[in-house]
Amino acid sequence: MNPRYPFILFALLFSLGWLNAQAISGTITSAATGEPLPYASIYVPETGSGTVSNENGRYQIKLGPGNYTLVFQYLGYATERRQVRSGGQRLDVELQAESFDLETIEVVDGGEDVSYSVIRRAIAKADYHLNQVDRYTAQVYIKGTGRVKKVSKLVMAMVPKEDRDEIDTNRVFTSESLSNITYTRPNTFEQEVLSTYQVGDAPVDATPYLFASFYEPLVADAVSPLNPKAFGYYRFEHQGLFNDNGRFVNRIKVTPRSRGEDVFSGYLNIVEDEWAIHSLELEAYKFGFRFGINQTYAPVEDKVWMPVTTTVDVSGGILGIKLEGNYISTVSDYDVTLNPDLPGYVEVIDEKTNPDQAAVVRKENRTKGYENRLADGGELTRKELRRLMRDYEKQERESAEEPKVESNYSFKQDSAKGVRDTAFWAELRPVPLTPLEKRSYAIEDSIAIADSLVRTEEQDEDGRTVTISIGEDGTDVSTSGTKGNSRIRIFPHLDFFNPVEGYALGLRLRKSLGKLGKGKNLNLELNPRYGFSWKRGTLDGKLSYHTRKKTNRFGIELEGGRSLRQYDPDEAMDPLVNTFTTLLSHENYLSWYERAFGSFRLNVTKGPELNYYGKIGYEDRRRVSNTTDAGWLNTGEGDYDANEPIVLERFMPLTPLPDLAPAATIELGASWQPGLRYRIDNGKKEPIENSAPTLMLQYFGGVPNVGDSEADFHRIQASYQHKFEIGVRGDVSLMVRGGAFLNNEAVQLPDYRHFATSEIFYTNADPIGSYRLLPYYTYSTREHYAEFYGHYQFRKFLLSRIWKLHKAGIREDIFVNYLYTPESDHYTEVGYTIDNIFRIVRVEFVTSFQDFKYRDFGVRLSVASIFGR
Repeated sequence: MNPRYPFILFALLFSLGWLNAQAISGTITSAATGEPLPYASIYVPETGSGTVSNENGRYQIKLGPGNYTLVFQYLGYATERRQVRSGGQRLDVELQAESFDLETIEVVDGGEDVSYSVIRRAIAKADYHLNQVDRYTAQVYIKGTGRVKKVSKLVMAMVPKEDRDEIDTNRVFTSESLSNITYTRPNTFEQEVLSTYQVGDAPVDATPYLFASFYEPLVADAVSPLNPKAFGYYRFEHQGLFNDNGRFVNRIKVTPRSRGEDVFSGYLNIVEDEWAIHSLELEAYKFGFRFGINQTYAPVEDKVWMPVTTTVDVSGGILGIKLEGNYISTVSDYDVTLNPDLPGYVEVIDEKTNPDQAAVVRKENRTKGYENRLADGGELTRKELRRLMRDYEKQERESAEEPKVESNYSFKQDSAKGVRDTAFWAELRPVPLTPLEKRSYAIEDSIAIADSLVRTEEQDEDGRTVTISIGEDGTDVSTSGTKGNSRIRIFPHLDFFNPVEGYALGLRLRKSLGKLGKGKNLNLELNPRYGFSWKRGTLDGKLSYHTRKKTNRFGIELEGGRSLRQYDPDEAMDPLVNTFTTLLSHENYLSWYERAFGSFRLNVTKGPELNYYGKIGYEDRRRVSNTTDAGWLNTGEGDYDANEPIVLERFMPLTPLPDLAPAATIELGASWQPGLRYRIDNGKKEPIENSAPTLMLQYFGGVPNVGDSEADFHRIQASYQHKFEIGVRGDVSLMVRGGAFLNNEAVQLPDYRHFATSEIFYTNADPIGSYRLLPYYTYSTREHYAEFYGHYQFRKFLLSRIWKLHKAGIREDIFVNYLYTPESDHYTEVGYTIDNIFRIVRVEFVTSFQDFKYRDFGVRLSVASIFGR
């Protein structure tokens, strides 16, 4: 494929029109066994069109008047060419098993299999093939079919009756689509949807593999066998040569050095001398699902091989539900414009297997200069070609309008033409439906007819209509009438108890006050709450204005009111979790103070890589005490611990906290991601996750003599955070953060530097940036401090070496967390994690040390890191 074609993903579910043409159809079978060959490729060189057989080996292809050559291909079988004349006819084809020339297999000096030389030259030429085509247009037909294959009785019992149709094993998802696509080098794709039809929702998304280019280093985050570092991931074995229409093709067996996710296994067929992909049959595992990828290429121009058919089979399961799916892509009507910078044919010399010839070529190129070889053609060593292609791509990136953009995809669909019925698709589709797919369409059509018979509309001409809808993310109260529409979102406060308020009732009300123009929004949020034991109510609110123009954003937030707040402004613990620890175990971990406050915050985003903000605020702070010792269990244990955090740095440790005082504060911050890379999707610029580190600088200040403010301090803080791969073995996540109080003349406890941690068995704190066994508030500081968080996730370690566990998604981490403050005694945590258990659970085993001596051991349970908290 040219290869940057992969980024089209999902959207390419559309294209083409073989209307007014006659169909040639039949069945493709194995000559040896008579068994049908599913997803065999059929290609028509005269039109550049292609299709595939369905899972029963049946095919059909529609052609205009004239004579044509049909090329039938199936991996492991010899290519068959048939001359046909247009018109409705049946043509059954038997394919012979491929005859491999095993005598040509050689072992080079040192015992190396000849496949390694083939792969080295294919890797060297991968970038060449990526840049070979300057522009192309084509039509793409895609069909996807999937279903729930099996559901455990436990899962079925947990699903409400009204939702069980969604996991019915007899219900099939089917989609068909047709698109015109245009690719412009190096990374621009345009898609025009011509028609689409869909029944149900896809159980598994296979599009990252369906539109994959194996010339790229990564395919759906898996390492391509043509990755420059492929020899660290794979072993290769030459299975022989076969002849395809006068071209010799190398059949290479691909075996991962370490079985697991994000690597491929199977077969890769490489054209001799051209070192282009002829076809492939590979499989990979992701999140416990198996993805089987078959791809067939054809020469659409001299020495230009492009994909004509791709199939992806998916199977796997999660939480007692087994799923399967099949996706087919056929590409036709290629119109190719070659890159004028690469007109010559380049022959690649492998230095390792042909050292004498390579020496002659290097000498000749040094004498004559090899810089023009890309344009003039001729012989180049592998290293020379790779160096030239790297320089060529670097020059192109530097001259590009947006050099940091890795892909630019745009999508256009005419809503009047896009969705077509089954009658239209019966005339259009190049791949016959299977009986299961026909049944799916019949059910969908009957449902559509029934819906059209029972659908009614009512309208009250004078009054207003009130609609209340309750969903997982809140309750919507909508009103509509002749004077306009209104909508309020209501979210209940789920934390309904703490020792200060007792049982409490609270709501969060959110209302949009309207759009003030394109990309400009004004919103109001109110938070009323009442504590029954405290016998007091609180109310605070926020008025926010946000505007967005392309990648730049601007926001203003005004907040104010009276409320309870944790001494740690970032919340030492989730109040909902603390609700249940207090009621069930009579243990309270949170400490609160009351504030009457007002604040103004300004947020500015200059593209995703640069963000900065400023905030000024004023708080009238007051201490509060516990008002209840209520609980559900163990009620005889007496009062809760006092609402006074223990902080070692206080002047007189373990004495009561001094009264709080009013404080005027200021906060400034900026974050920067240098070198951040992007993809553009329909004009929207999106950053590529983990493509750059995040650097952050912050200032926190207390300003005395503003009103009754007694705060007087200056604190600065800097941090570095990044996630990256280290070779073959795993991923590293790092955060380093440090800071100091330049002036701590008057620092109240809410203004200390507090550290995220968890003292209970369950934690929802991000593993990167939080401790696991550190006591709440004990080491909070108003001095200098340094933090380090390092996590390493193995590709395989102990349990993940067991294939069934690895396939089920089990991952293992080790981590080290470190804290330095004047009182922390070099606090250190070392831990081991079993992650992604049942794909939702993470269990951590943690040991802590102080002054490098054992301190404590604990186990923590949290949500699997795959959910990206």
